[in-house]
Amino acid sequence: MAKELPVKNIISFSGGKDSTALLLWAKENLDNYDVVWMDTGWEHDITYAYVDYIDRELIGGNLIRLKSDKYNGFEDMAIKRGRVPSTKARFCTQELKLFPVMKFYDTLRNEYEIHSYVGIRADESFSRSKMKEVNFDLDYFGVWIHRPLLKWTAEDVFAIMKKHDVEPNPLYRMGMKRVGCMPCIMSNHKDIKQIAMRFPDVIDKIRELENKVGTSFFSVGYIPERYCSKHEFVEKEIKKKIDDPIFGEREVVIKKEYTAWFPTIDDVVKYVQENEDQVAMINEEPQSCMSHYSICE
Repeated sequence: MAKELPVKNIISFSGGKDSTALLLWAKENLDNYDVVWMDTGWEHDITYAYVDYIDRELIGGNLIRLKSDKYNGFEDMAIKRGRVPSTKARFCTQELKLFPVMKFYDTLRNEYEIHSYVGIRADESFSRSKMKEVNFDLDYFGVWIHRPLLKWTAEDVFAIMKKHDVEPNPLYRMGMKRVGCMPCIMSNHKDIKQIAMRFPDVIDKIRELENKVGTSFFSVGYIPERYCSKHEFVEKEIKKKIDDPIFGEREVVIKKEYTAWFPTIDDVVKYVQENEDQVAMINEEPQSCMSHYSICE
């Protein structure tokens, strides 16, 4: 008969409103728990200060701060890999968040039954509305996942902070809708417009990263081609059926070269400032680094 292991409750904290509410929920409902935070090295200074505030006021200085043991943060990762992550290659989430927390869980598996608590809310997106409040994760972490805030609203989140006299991350009061990585590769045009207006130092940081890596922070197609100042020639393979006189109909691969235009941070800032109507039409549905686990926001 397998030995029954004691339960280890782990609260995932990010510095955002939902994970702060989750931490306060844990204070009200759990007897024992640890709190982990994954440091990407790409957060805004205000978020770093807020994390220290929460650690001091709510966690007693016992916040478990996790970092990648492979890269020294987002910038180091981008430089060493020779590219910035993209919506189709979101390796930043894996390398800077998922892998560090997985390694942390691995140090506990032999001694504890791990229960991970995340601040996901159903009203954030359609995909999240389909999630269960509790399930055992077979895909990634191999632990129990709890979503106690699943049926909460944003009003509930701010209400529990007010109840405990805990301030939200100041970035929310400055117009930011998300306070994870600054900026996240999933940031939309509205996000970039707010950052350019309120935090020009972040725009400078992106420009410096683009110069160091030699590629854009943004993917091809992020803004219309006519606003892009950089391009490269890309070779694409196209499959085509031909009627061969000897072998009959067969499929061949034809290589075709085309020009791919991509924007610099300065191109993007100019676009969002000059196209207010287009920016205003953007869907507000939040983007997440890894929505199933909600460890970014």
